[in-house]
Amino acid sequence: MGNKGGIRYVFASSNTSQGFYTFIPELIKGLGKVYILKGAPGSGRATFIKLLGESLAEQGYEIEYWISAMDPVNPDGLFIPQLDAAVINGSLPEPVDPRYPGVSGCIINLGDYWDNNIIREKSETIIDLADKVENQKVKVYNILKNAAQLKDEVKKIVTGHLNIEKIQELIDELTTQIINKQMGEKHFFASAVTAEGIVNYLDELSAECRKRFIFIGPPGSGKSTVISEIARRAATRGYRVEYYHCGLEPDNISMVIIRDLDLAMVDAGSKEMLVKPWDRIIDMGAYLDEYNEDGLAEKANEVCRIYETLIEEAQSELKNTAQTLRELKKIYSSSMDFEQLDKKRYDVWKEITR
Repeated sequence: MGNKGGIRYVFASSNTSQGFYTFIPELIKGLGKVYILKGAPGSGRATFIKLLGESLAEQGYEIEYWISAMDPVNPDGLFIPQLDAAVINGSLPEPVDPRYPGVSGCIINLGDYWDNNIIREKSETIIDLADKVENQKVKVYNILKNAAQLKDEVKKIVTGHLNIEKIQELIDELTTQIINKQMGEKHFFASAVTAEGIVNYLDELSAECRKRFIFIGPPGSGKSTVISEIARRAATRGYRVEYYHCGLEPDNISMVIIRDLDLAMVDAGSKEMLVKPWDRIIDMGAYLDEYNEDGLAEKANEVCRIYETLIEEAQSELKNTAQTLRELKKIYSSSMDFEQLDKKRYDVWKEITR
């Protein structure tokens, strides 16, 4: 097909205050071909997805890797827009199954490629490690739930001082400026809480947009509200909208990209972003009334510091979980027939491109 195709990375899953949350079931709806890999940690799912994506990109296809917060280095999904196809990890904490098995969805069981004798020999260790992983995850999600509750405290402090009239004027002004057609929307995460801390691709994903509106201000100052409302208005007018959710609170929007307008709206929060000459910075602190009186800002800052401590604690627990998973992966990897699995990947490549 000519030159190498572009590669894009987006978070499709995250560790949130609600537990593990993924958009993958929604992202694969309506696709013509979906290959779902089922298997244990270390059975080669991520390698299968990564190598298949690389070979397709070499052929000139545009590809999109769907990344999970559980392991932000390895992909949980591969989407090829030109082929209307995806290959995904179906053994996530929230299992994924084809809607129409055998029609548009195909399950590939990686358990068919391992040595059952090795698995039986290591069965007690596998059970101990798998149970340990689940217990560690429960601990992580309890910490993140507490962190989200603290963030809500900050929002309550700030939200009480919002000037709703001024915010509505801002929404109307930006709507006129931004929206003066193609239907559809997609949902991803803007960031994710991982073993490496909070990871985000806000700059990378929005870097090529010719116009960016970057919102700054404390939690609860209306950033997500403004972005969500303008995105809603754009969607009702037929524009394609990509929603990027908060990695901790999936109900909140951190970024929206309107591809038809080559435009992004970003809730920068406390994140450092590389500001470009064409970016417009909007400080939502200007839409708060009497916020700095009676030490409210300092009180909010103190709660934010406790919140950051909890995020660091969650990161530490996720590192422990990642280490346990690595031990579990070693066992399953040692039992796999990767030569046969490579042949299966080649078969999928032939099917998906014909």
